[in-house]
Amino acid sequence: MGGTGAGRSGIPGHAGAALCLAAALLATGARPLAAQDTAPILQLGISTGFVYNSNRRLEATSPGSSTELTAQLDFLMRFSTPIQQLELSGDIGLRRFGGAERDRETDRLFDPNLNLVYARQSRDAELTVNTFVSQRDVSSSELQFDPVTASFDLLQDTGTQLRFGFDTSLELRRRSPFGITLSAGYTGLRYSDTTDPSLTDQDRFRLSAAFRFDIDPATQATVTAGFRTFEDEGTAEGRRDTITLDAALNRDVRNGTVGLRAGATETEDGTRYNLAVSRSFQTDIWQLSSSLGLSRGVDGDLLTTGSLDLTRELPRGTITAGLSRSLQSGSEDEEQEVTIARFNYATQLTPRTGFDTGFTFTDRDSRTGTDDGQFATLSVGVSHQLSRDWTLNVDLQRRLADETTTGRAHDNRISVNLRRSLLARR
Repeated sequence: MGGTGAGRSGIPGHAGAALCLAAALLATGARPLAAQDTAPILQLGISTGFVYNSNRRLEATSPGSSTELTAQLDFLMRFSTPIQQLELSGDIGLRRFGGAERDRETDRLFDPNLNLVYARQSRDAELTVNTFVSQRDVSSSELQFDPVTASFDLLQDTGTQLRFGFDTSLELRRRSPFGITLSAGYTGLRYSDTTDPSLTDQDRFRLSAAFRFDIDPATQATVTAGFRTFEDEGTAEGRRDTITLDAALNRDVRNGTVGLRAGATETEDGTRYNLAVSRSFQTDIWQLSSSLGLSRGVDGDLLTTGSLDLTRELPRGTITAGLSRSLQSGSEDEEQEVTIARFNYATQLTPRTGFDTGFTFTDRDSRTGTDDGQFATLSVGVSHQLSRDWTLNVDLQRRLADETTTGRAHDNRISVNLRRSLLARR
């Protein structure tokens, strides 16, 4: 139960087969790329920084402030032709702790990650393959709220998380009135050096097929069918399967679009239904999109859902705001109501100095009432281009968390980062 992954050897059979297929597609497509005359790009980045946290793990009773000194190296290599592109990127850093975290964390390499992306397109088809592997400290101050699973519990735990997997998609008949997109993905999580029994190894696998119908130049219909599996060694049932079916109809109208969407999600607990209408507007300086609908949970209760997103272009910046309420599956595929509000303002003070400030608030309400929580972040940042290669970033952030299982907590964070970028072309 320690989450070391000893009870599971490698990747599950169905995910391993799909991963091998994606790797074969990648290897097959990469050969003509190497044989052609390309203009490769190599970008290197070196950065050093200082981070101060008043309560790094967002604990109800703060152990005191902590500091981090970091040095990081990142890189990006890109090879491209008019029809395909191969990109390899990654980074790795060194970290030294001080203050309250000195006795709880070890100075070491931190957050190494590697990504390989391949894309190839023709007149009527497009293939993309993305493989990734990363490792991170689950109590990292950089590990923020996950809007997909509405989870931020990892901030208060200890241990190491290894994340790996792939995503691939194939779009066919792109220019035809009828098109299809096939996609598959796998994500594995492995935990080590942790005594928390809730941090156990997980595997997620997905398959989907989306069908597009162009009814007329202004009207488009889509039907999407998907299958997902979730496996967790720490749960009694071990594996959960989910089947989804969605249908949408969108029509272009003056200054925007109008749409209708309906869907059903079949889980082992029951079936969840949703129905929504949407409308978007666009002008030279405004972009507004909205939706309003109903969701019926597996318990039969109805929930009003919707979203509102606004973007305004300014002469030297942008304002974005959003509000959404949805019924979704949590980190263990449990049903929960999630409300998210966000605001961001970014502007260019001078040709070399940028400023941005933002606020996000999330309310997570589980149907069982045992895993409710709220999470808020207020941030202010300044970026200054010291020279062609050097950039200085200063960020101030305040984080607030309130969960039924851990209580209330807050953290003040100051981050100063100096980075140099080097770009080379052949």
